[in-house]
Amino acid sequence: MNRWFVVHTQPQKEVLAAQELINQGFAVYYPKFSKIRRHARRVDTVASPLFPRYIFVNFDNSETPWRCINGTRGVSYLLTNDNKPISIPSQIIQNLKDQETDNGFVPIDALSVFTKGSKVRIVDGVLKDNSAIVDSISDQQRVQLLIDFMGRQLQVALPIHMVEAA
Repeated sequence: MNRWFVVHTQPQKEVLAAQELINQGFAVYYPKFSKIRRHARRVDTVASPLFPRYIFVNFDNSETPWRCINGTRGVSYLLTNDNKPISIPSQIIQNLKDQETDNGFVPIDALSVFTKGSKVRIVDGVLKDNSAIVDSISDQQRVQLLIDFMGRQLQVALPIHMVEAA
């Protein structure tokens, strides 16, 4: 039975790893989103990996020689546990595919667990245990928060892993 597995790629080699795995006959899913890039007074839109350094590959691990994945150009390793590949529910991949736009991008705001105006609690750093309100989420996995600090409302940007729903 075919299942989805997670492949950890070399830095910025998601496209190469995906293409090499496709060339070997594997079904590959490489989710990406449209990112606005600003550099030297130029603004353009580029495709960026939704999960940097991770792609998904579909195969039957009881019949497919999956160890060849680790030797594929662009691949660091296939995620395993006790020397067996770790599968993920196919519903996760299907949900991502269902959210894709016509041009194959997953809207980044559709995946956010936080929405503007929702209350969160900071769980790490110098502002730990403070409550805040989500103002926005950037495509660099940072969340803009409004926090009451010393009688003023202060805007703070934190990595998304440093906050949780209140």
